[in-house]
Amino acid sequence: MPAKQQVAHFSSDVLVAEGEAFLFARVPPELSKSHLRRGRITARLAIGESSFDAQMEPDGKLGHWFVIPPDVAKREQMSARKRSDFSLIPLDRQPEPLLPESFKALFSKSVSAQATWVSASTLAKIDWVHWMESAKQEATRKERATTAIDMLEKGKKRVCCFDSSGYFSKALSCPPEAG
Repeated sequence: MPAKQQVAHFSSDVLVAEGEAFLFARVPPELSKSHLRRGRITARLAIGESSFDAQMEPDGKLGHWFVIPPDVAKREQMSARKRSDFSLIPLDRQPEPLLPESFKALFSKSVSAQATWVSASTLAKIDWVHWMESAKQEATRKERATTAIDMLEKGKKRVCCFDSSGYFSKALSCPPEAG
């Protein structure tokens, strides 16, 4: 993983997700490579007088994208298709991931899965959750939750065969933009 606390600066267009659900921006691939990991990761971003921790999602092209919180967009007067300047600082310590509901229900019943989970690194946990959440169909997400419990019960600390960048599998991408 890249050097910690190294500030990087980049410009990106502010984009609107389809259905105008939220604003987002892209991190250039060269900056993702030098300051982030290929998979999901949280970093601190600053724009103007605002800063926030953002979950960086892989875009399937060796870059990342992130949601701009509505309060930050309002305070900084950000608008769609307008270029904005950001500063990015990798976090020294990643936050623990929030567990999907389908996984949480199974996890609470498995002492052996809990024991493996506790001994896994935070990045491994992030990859487990990302793998479960990245399935497009609800049925597949539930199936992956069941499979994750099975693998954790067998002592596996890392999810197997998951392209966390989406680059090789073409399974991950930025959200579709509003037309």
